[in-house]
Amino acid sequence: MIYVHVIDEFRLGGAQTHLVTMLRGLLRTSRAEHHVVGLFGDGEMGAPLRGLGIPVHVLDLRPLLDRGRFLQASTELKRLFLELRPDVVEAHLTWSRLLALFAAWRAAVPRRIGFEQGDLYLNSGKFRMANFGSQLFAHRIVVCSHALKRWVHRTHGIRNSKLVVLHNCVDLGRFSPQALPADDLKPAAGVVRFCAVGTLGRGVNKRVDVLIRGLAVARSEGARAELLVCGDGDQRGELESLAGSLGLGPHVRFLGTRRDIARVLRGCDVFCHAAPFEPFGIVALEAMATMLPIIVPDAGGIRETVIEARTGLLYPPLDAVGLGRAMAKLAADPPLCRRMGEAGRELARSNFSVENYVSRLRHLYQTPAFSCGKSSPRNRRESSNFGDA
Repeated sequence: MIYVHVIDEFRLGGAQTHLVTMLRGLLRTSRAEHHVVGLFGDGEMGAPLRGLGIPVHVLDLRPLLDRGRFLQASTELKRLFLELRPDVVEAHLTWSRLLALFAAWRAAVPRRIGFEQGDLYLNSGKFRMANFGSQLFAHRIVVCSHALKRWVHRTHGIRNSKLVVLHNCVDLGRFSPQALPADDLKPAAGVVRFCAVGTLGRGVNKRVDVLIRGLAVARSEGARAELLVCGDGDQRGELESLAGSLGLGPHVRFLGTRRDIARVLRGCDVFCHAAPFEPFGIVALEAMATMLPIIVPDAGGIRETVIEARTGLLYPPLDAVGLGRAMAKLAADPPLCRRMGEAGRELARSNFSVENYVSRLRHLYQTPAFSCGKSSPRNRRESSNFGDA
């Protein structure tokens, strides 16, 4: 069996992290041949992929797209697919779905699967129409939460019969309570350390400003607490100014982009998040696997990672006061934090492990595919068993 996984970019991001985690799981129990294709050049995640021993194909299709030559860009992918002769093509982000699924259909690839991670900012009328059309070339489209399934169906008109919910997964071996904290995160006696992870850009706004205001509320209620922010972007200066204006300068630390998130999490006590609609939120799983309680908005796919009052706390989206009170509650009750952390680790193990995900993905490979229009000798293989992945 030959699998080709296509993704827009090799930059740091949730979809890229999920792809690497998924491939690690597949490689542990598989003798199949895997290839990864990047559409828009190389990036930080290229090295982890190559480290898995997987052939990585780096394309540069952006100049073609900038000139509106979409068919030519798809033809370059078609040539690659005809050369590799894959049994399955998986497309993991918006441009990958739009270009690679069409190219795979043109190349008569037997199984074509799209992955929708929730590119909410790519929501113009043109993208809605393109996403609606791309379902014609996919046998299934995997979404990472029930909330995202509803959004994709409502916004892009993707048929529910095409959509399959597979919650993203976490590698419990890499994210573990046994990991050593990062060297620059020595314990601070009596201080509860809250952690947030995400871009500080405007395109995908994680609303770190709400977290900073929430910390101000928690400290006003007597919590000895600080906030660590992993990530970078053009909002960082504004967020640093906000922290200073609230008198939180010494209590909010901006760590920039980090490659040691597992060790950063181990140096913290609680994970918190503030994006009002997160399609899923892999980092919440990583925090749970590291045995941290989580505080997340009561909305979106990230809501599906928490059992209220057992593995973490929920608060109304964008409500800094509600968030601050939740932070103060956990800061005042270390035994509760420990119980929630232990329950979260168990939930990650039972529901969100990479082993569970790979098992469900294999089942998807084995499911008879829908007919997607093009008839060819290769398409008649679609009813075959994909279980030797």
